[in-house]
Formats: sequence, structure tokens, C-alpha cells
Amino acid sequence: LPAAMKPESSTATVVIRYGTPDDMYQVTCHEKELAKCHENMLQYCRLGSEAHRQMLMDGLFRIMVAEAEGRVIGYLLYTPSYLLRHAEPGFYVQSLYVEPLYRRHQVGQSLLATLGRLAASSGFGHLKLLVQHSNAPAVNCYRRLGFDFLTETENIGFFELWPPKFITSTLQAGRRPLPAGLHLELRDCGGRLSGKLETGRRFALTCAACDCRLQGTVALTYCMWDGPVAQADLEAVRPSCPARGCALLNAANLRRLFGRLLLTCLPVRPVRLWLEAGRRDSRLRQLLIKIGLEDSTASELWHVCDLSGPGLSELAGRSVACPSVGRLAIDAGALTAEL
Repeated sequence: LPAAMKPESSTATVVIRYGTPDDMYQVTCHEKELAKCHENMLQYCRLGSEAHRQMLMDGLFRIMVAEAEGRVIGYLLYTPSYLLRHAEPGFYVQSLYVEPLYRRHQVGQSLLATLGRLAASSGFGHLKLLVQHSNAPAVNCYRRLGFDFLTETENIGFFELWPPKFITSTLQAGRRPLPAGLHLELRDCGGRLSGKLETGRRFALTCAACDCRLQGTVALTYCMWDGPVAQADLEAVRPSCPARGCALLNAANLRRLFGRLLLTCLPVRPVRLWLEAGRRDSRLRQLLIKIGLEDSTASELWHVCDLSGPGLSELAGRSVACPSVGRLAIDAGALTAEL
């Protein structure tokens, strides 16, 4: 990767455009720098540039890059996002990085604003991302841009299921039949992207004996460090049911549910399951931990953030410019043509 040059206002031009397979070597170098910014995350950078290049060509993610001096100085990787609390699909920002010498020049904000414009003009209703508590500059930036920190406002927790043996056992559980009286309903979320960025599925596991249900969404996303990941949210409705014989909310049914979702809803086998669920529901949280999920919000690692409604419109309407580095251009034709 060429050495970074200090931006000069008289000569530098930053161009935001779609990333291509040819950009993936520089992007992968930036990915490792991004991992260094996160405590203990460098060890998880298992995929090289060729793997990312192939997965981009396979359509498992989309990427925007900021280019200056003929090279990539920043990138934003995103996939579709489907959430129970939103009727419309959105974009999940998996990673965002700008070279240190180009920070504080609105390059990162311009990447986000460009994605916001793409979302607002294409029927996508929200942006979602995770940010580490310890990454104070990013946390402050997202607060200024109007992101709602759901870990604080709605007590949403972020859970992970990632050891291979747990993924394997969950898939095995998904092959078992559901107990009598339980029914899994699936319906399309209305995806709008082509390629292997398949539409999400809304699901509801219901009990015939009462109106108890486990409901949420599940979709395929992508992690720069691991590869394909299943992303879901979950809500338990009337988890303490007075009806005799209702045994909906237990560890075995949760394993069957997640296994069935991973087997039937995703075009690629994931290496991790990322789950959002309310942490006020102590019974559900305890069961998630019992079946092998790790509560990453318990150790104050991650904030779950969301931007929608007026906040998304305001971001999309922001002036996209980098005055300290000269001129910023957006390849708008390419950005809309590939949607």
C-alpha cells in the first residue's frame, strides 16, 4: 500500500465511488488497520484480499470507497438490514475506515451521507451499525449524526453465537421436527438488492395452545473478519404464558428455531450468528446464554445504533464536501446504476 500523503487543499480531490474487486487489496490493508483500532480484534482478521475479492464478486456485500491521489484512502462496507422494528429494509454498515491523515476532513461523514442518500432515494428506511464503547471518536461522530443508541434508549442487547461447534449443533437442532403444537411462519421482507444479497425473512414461532410467539427477522450479512454471518433480531411475546401445556420458550425450541432459520433462510452457511434482543427480558436472555450465545453488551463492548425517519433524511440532505482536502466528487451514476 503506498505511503499516505498529507492532503493539500490546493491539489487533493476525493472521489466517492463503488468499490471494485481491484480495490480489495488496499481495502484489506485498511481492514487490518481498522482491527488495530479495536481491542483484541486483529487476531480475528482471518480473510485475505483474494477471499474478499471473490466474495465481492459473488455479491455477498457492497462497498463504497473514497479515493484520493489515485488510491483508496477510506471505505464503507454495507449489506441489507432487515429489522422487526422497521417495516422497510435498510443498510447495515459493517465497517467504516478512513486513513488517519484524512480524518477530521469529513471523509467518513461524506461516505455515510452518500449511503444515506442512496438509502433515502431507493426505498431503504434505516441505517444500522455497531460501534465499540472504547472507540470514543466514532461514538461521538455517530451521536452528532443523530444515530439512536439502542443499547441505551431501548436496552437492546447484542448477542453472538460463533464457535464452530455451537453453529454445528444449532444446525443439527434445526433438522429436528418442531414439537407438536408449534408452527414456524416465514415471509419475505421485500428485498431490493440483486446478487446473493438475498432478501431477509420475517419469522414467527407460534404456539397453538395460546398466543405466545417468538418473532423477528433473519438475513445474510458479511463480516470483513470472518465472512458470511447470519444477522437476526428476536422478540418474545408473552414469554410467561399462563396456558397449561405451553412450552414455547425453552432452550431446545430456541436451538430448533435458530437452526431452522440458518438452514432454510440463507443462501450461504454462516460462520456466526449475530442477534439483537431486549435485555430487559431476563428469561429470554438467560436462555440465549444457555444455548451458547455470548452477551457482548454485558461486558460493554458494543453499542447497537440505528438511524431512521427524520434522522436519515437529515443525513441524506447533508452537504457532502471535504473543504480541507479540496474538492469531493460523487460518482452518482455508478452508485445508482448498480442498485
